[in-house]
Amino acid sequence: MMRDQGNAELTGCPEAARPALVRYLAGEISAELAIMQLLLGLGGLAQITECLAALPKQPAIRVLQNILVRHQSGLAGTAALVEEGLARERTGAIAAIREQFDRAVAIAPEAAVALYSLGSAETLGRATAEIAVRLDEWGLLGPNITALDIGCGIGRLELALAPRLRAMTGIDVSPGMIEEAQKRCAALANVGFAVCDGMSLAAFDGRCFDLIFAVDAFPYLVAADPALAERHIADAAHLLPRGGALVILNYSYRGDLDADRNAVADLSLRYGFTVERNGTRDFTVWDGATFLLRRKG
Repeated sequence: MMRDQGNAELTGCPEAARPALVRYLAGEISAELAIMQLLLGLGGLAQITECLAALPKQPAIRVLQNILVRHQSGLAGTAALVEEGLARERTGAIAAIREQFDRAVAIAPEAAVALYSLGSAETLGRATAEIAVRLDEWGLLGPNITALDIGCGIGRLELALAPRLRAMTGIDVSPGMIEEAQKRCAALANVGFAVCDGMSLAAFDGRCFDLIFAVDAFPYLVAADPALAERHIADAAHLLPRGGALVILNYSYRGDLDADRNAVADLSLRYGFTVERNGTRDFTVWDGATFLLRRKG
């Protein structure tokens, strides 16, 4: 539908809004991602409303306007994260990242996990279900599979995947995130959570996982120190058996997918993985890039 609308006349909107609108009107990103990017670019809901009102009326623009109305409550929390600087990628110490997410989850749990959810549990659920479907399509789920979730947030993937796995452990640097995850997943007998240091997976030495995955966690490791991302891949190689899978959904937020592909390919070669998916775009609700690595053997 979006592709048939053509690009609206964008001169009525600030320059900061135009890249997101162009991509959205071209059908490259979802409406939710467009609203997220407009919020980041313009800084507030009032500015988005004003921008959209200045555009020629067409169905694609009305979809965005309807989202602003339908998700008012969640968007208020999402906007609060942006206004308080809690939606920015942090560089430097893991401690700063921990503080960021502890503060964010207390304000808007769904938006803290995925800003594109716009604070909506329904939107986050759709995105999570899509990830579960892809993992299943790639043959990574099953009743004999034990999984480790790096950067588990509020436990959304635990809720979605626990019925399809033997056991699952979620880890996060944020105690606030882990507390929220434990509440939401209290009824899941095969799920456990732990606060991690964000430096390595050394706490799991001696354990074995069939599947290790990280959804939007590696970008924070790369931003803090690329060596941390490398350490996690090296540790994953020790925790996975031959044929075990490491799934990284988004390696960085630097906006250079080719650089990410090269980095992951290099690390995979160094630590005994083969690359089955190297930066593929497999989702519709969000624009995550898939890196699926398989332990050699």
